[in-house]
Amino acid sequence: MNFKQHWSMRSLCPALLLAGIAAVAVGVHADEAAPKPVASKRQMMKECMAKQKASNAGMSKEQMKKNCRDVTDTERENAKADKDSAGQR
Repeated sequence: MNFKQHWSMRSLCPALLLAGIAAVAVGVHADEAAPKPVASKRQMMKECMAKQKASNAGMSKEQMKKNCRDVTDTERENAKADKDSAGQR
């Protein structure tokens, strides 16, 4: 009787370990597949302006706005391209 219990425990441990690894892998894959919400242009501009002010690069406010407009436009275009390419898969 002990012999059979020993073998069943030896089989059970790897099976549980494999099930745990599979569950983690599925969770990671689900996180990667979930679309990331795109912030509004206004929110992106706010965040960019805050970063520009924090860096205190000595730029005028108009120059910071221009830089942030360029950055936010590029980020939004990239996000749209990523969304489009994900839809084609």
